[in-house]
Amino acid sequence: MTAVDAPPPTAPPPTPAPSTAGPGVQLRTSTRDDLPAIARLGGRAFHWMLSAEDVEHYGRELFDPGNYVLAQEGTELVGATGGYDFAVRMPGGAALPAKGVTWVSVAATHRRRGILRSLMREQHRRMIADGLALSLLTASEAGIYGRFGYGPATVRHAVRVTRPGTTFRADVPDPSGVRYAETDEMRALAPPLHARWHATTPGALDRSAGWWATLLADKPDKRGGDSALYHLVHADGYVSYRIAEADGGRVCRVVDLVAVSRDAYIALWRVLLGLDLLSAVTAEVAPDDALPHLLTDPRRVRTEGRYDGVWARVLDVPAALSARTYGTELDVVLEVDDPFLGRGGRFRLRGGPDGAVCEPASAPPHVRLGVAALGSLLFGGFRASSLARAALVGAADPKVLRRIDTAFTAEREPEYGTDF
Repeated sequence: MTAVDAPPPTAPPPTPAPSTAGPGVQLRTSTRDDLPAIARLGGRAFHWMLSAEDVEHYGRELFDPGNYVLAQEGTELVGATGGYDFAVRMPGGAALPAKGVTWVSVAATHRRRGILRSLMREQHRRMIADGLALSLLTASEAGIYGRFGYGPATVRHAVRVTRPGTTFRADVPDPSGVRYAETDEMRALAPPLHARWHATTPGALDRSAGWWATLLADKPDKRGGDSALYHLVHADGYVSYRIAEADGGRVCRVVDLVAVSRDAYIALWRVLLGLDLLSAVTAEVAPDDALPHLLTDPRRVRTEGRYDGVWARVLDVPAALSARTYGTELDVVLEVDDPFLGRGGRFRLRGGPDGAVCEPASAPPHVRLGVAALGSLLFGGFRASSLARAALVGAADPKVLRRIDTAFTAEREPEYGTDF
């Protein structure tokens, strides 16, 4: 690949101007008093309703009114979008502040009026003004967010392990060291273990105290008819699971599994697959999960679904690409198209295993791509060559794509770990 000379740095694209939502609809920042109305709007949009107790819990643990933009017509709330403050782990180990977009909803009576676009534009304008390089979301509908510059960035597999009769290979060690813990005990044990996992996992999101309070509340009406949470703990990991009556038998449904070491991973799965009176264990895992390779019969681990996980939206191309390391030395000019926010342009990326620098450039590009495709590449969850076959990435020289594939591959498969 031919290196190009970078010009002197130029000013970043301007922050978009404040957005409006059309005649009669005003955009404003939420207040704490708006939460009940936000909950009603969200309940109508997502077809669930929060109880007064749920609203009180959310308001206490997770609701930051400054992170919510509302659309109001007269006295009626007709649209909302919110956010959570996360630190997302980049390939190479850096933690990058990011906003997790949530509660995106518009009243069914006010669709096709541009309210959603106005809300998203205003929310992202504020993120840029706050200096954020990245925003994230988990998509209830996958067809909505590409037009706002989001691309799927991680993948998860829903697997089912049949029981009984599943056995580990004879040469797989039995590390032991697993014990049961009660939910109250997990409030102290789980956060530091998760923090260790977060520190080594590309794409992983940290968890605030409010998130832990919510995840471990384990309210009976939130169990979907399954059992209360059971917890298994190891010095280097834990698993939380429920037991469900399903498909004519009992199924163990893994809710949260974190393993910092190989021994913890094997030890936790040995206990899960040793539970009596079960027909199956189900879990969501990364595409490169090691479990099938531990068993005498890998077919016992059956993939029942493949889903997108977190979606990424790059707000500041130089900052986001400079925040990670790369699997091989790379010197490439990217032309990024960003029609929604106008934050694209031409950028020279020079990086490798020890770090990277990305800055504006004027030289001819090696690669052209949309900002959503850049989000898909950011954590190493997708390959540029695959996106090129889908006409999402373009390069005249196939060798450039192969080098980008190698460079953008992370040290392990990215996982985000926390639904929001």
